[in-house]
Amino acid sequence: MYKLAEKTELNQISLTGTRALALVGLLIIAPRSLEEIREAFIKMKIMDESHSNDILRIDINTLKVMGCEISRASQKTNFKYVLGKHPFALKITREEVNALKKAYKKVKETKNFKLLLDYDELFQKIASRCEPESKEWMLGISDLRHYNVQMVKDLMLDCQQQRVLDLIYANPTAKKDAQKEVVAQKLVMQNDKVYLYCYDLEKETPVVLNMRRIKSIVARKLKKGGVEPKLTKVKFYLKGLGVETIGEGENIVEQNSDGCIVEGNYYTEFLAVQRILSFGADCTVLEPQDFRDIIVSKLKEMRKIYD
Repeated sequence: MYKLAEKTELNQISLTGTRALALVGLLIIAPRSLEEIREAFIKMKIMDESHSNDILRIDINTLKVMGCEISRASQKTNFKYVLGKHPFALKITREEVNALKKAYKKVKETKNFKLLLDYDELFQKIASRCEPESKEWMLGISDLRHYNVQMVKDLMLDCQQQRVLDLIYANPTAKKDAQKEVVAQKLVMQNDKVYLYCYDLEKETPVVLNMRRIKSIVARKLKKGGVEPKLTKVKFYLKGLGVETIGEGENIVEQNSDGCIVEGNYYTEFLAVQRILSFGADCTVLEPQDFRDIIVSKLKEMRKIYD
């Protein structure tokens, strides 16, 4: 809580002005009832217990004259005063927001989830002090804005400790939600979406779950999973593409003037297929043979669709 210095001859700020500033701060943090404001003012020693609540109403009207929009305390607002616009709000321009978006894009490239969460919290704090239009712009920067951030934080900790989770998952190809027992292993942001890499203990295979489809975590088990997923390993040739094309889990093992040979390790076969197909005609799978056959089959299916 606030602590104000005692009035002296060198500190002659009026109590009315002090209460006005303190009241803005209180209402920015959260809506308050008249009694909550009174208790805070008494604790700050800027109001005496013998003073009438009329003083508080005068303070509220003073803020309104200064340009603040404060709703009336009614049943609709749970009998609390709610601060709308105020002249002390931050005004951030579109250009400044675009600059922050560029910085955030660089943060995403680090694939550091802890950093993404820190930036999301920063944007939330700045937005809480912005005027409505700027607030909307600020809240639109983080790709975590559509997620339950607390669940993201919990899952990140689950992955660090390799916990076994019982969760409810809405499978897009099934009519009913499925209950899964998985070992949490890694959180990944891909195409602006958050995915949980985990090991399905029933199917005994690594799976990738879209976090938006995780309805709830039913239980967290104290035991650790301790499962090492069997990665899909693929060696392929890339024609005329530079090192900047290489992603996480991929290493160049040979390079010449025409292209390079890359070894990739992918969490699931599905992710490996997606990655290879993303290169188009510039990519040729070298090994293993069974994965070459899968890619050939996929390409034939695609050709049949377009034919």
